[in-house]
Amino acid sequence: MRRDMRKQGVLFLGCMIMILGGCSNRNKMDDFIPTPTPSPTPIVDENDLPEGTAGATDTPLDELDLSTVETTPKYVKMDKFGSTLNVRATPSTDGDVIGSLVHREKVDVIEIKDGWAAFVNDNRIKYVKAEYLVDDKPDFLDPPTATPTPIPTPEPTPTPAPTAKPTKAPTPVPEEKPPVKPDNSEEPEAPEETKEPEAAAEE
Repeated sequence: MRRDMRKQGVLFLGCMIMILGGCSNRNKMDDFIPTPTPSPTPIVDENDLPEGTAGATDTPLDELDLSTVETTPKYVKMDKFGSTLNVRATPSTDGDVIGSLVHREKVDVIEIKDGWAAFVNDNRIKYVKAEYLVDDKPDFLDPPTATPTPIPTPEPTPTPAPTAKPTKAPTPVPEEKPPVKPDNSEEPEAPEETKEPEAAAEE
């Protein structure tokens, strides 16, 4: 009986050892199985999206709620000082021009497709050429340097030589000449005095 009990005890111990050993090995196996590390979700910048995906949506533009639609800020960049960018009602050069934008002006772009940028303005979708939009606000443009208009040099007009005025000869003053005496003329004799006859004395 004691031998049987010993055998049973040995078998029991053996079973316990095997059970405990199996659990230990399973834990060791679990330690060697790599646990997958979740990769972070990449953050995509809308500016890095290819053309046609800036704020892209499958909903037609005319059905969007413009008060809640996502937009991307862009800025107008022109090449020449004083030039403007046409704003059109449709994405085509044949579309009606309904306004204009100036250099450095900000627009809220919904999407860029086929070279045209759709943006929201006055609760309405409008279009401009996407090539004139940039992500960062550009610098100011320098005004062109005014080229002074050359003043034509007048050709010298020859000064006519002064014409000598004829000198007017002074009018000669006639000289007073003494009366000319006739030749062999005698001076007239003085008339003799005529004496009156004396009155006879009265006796």
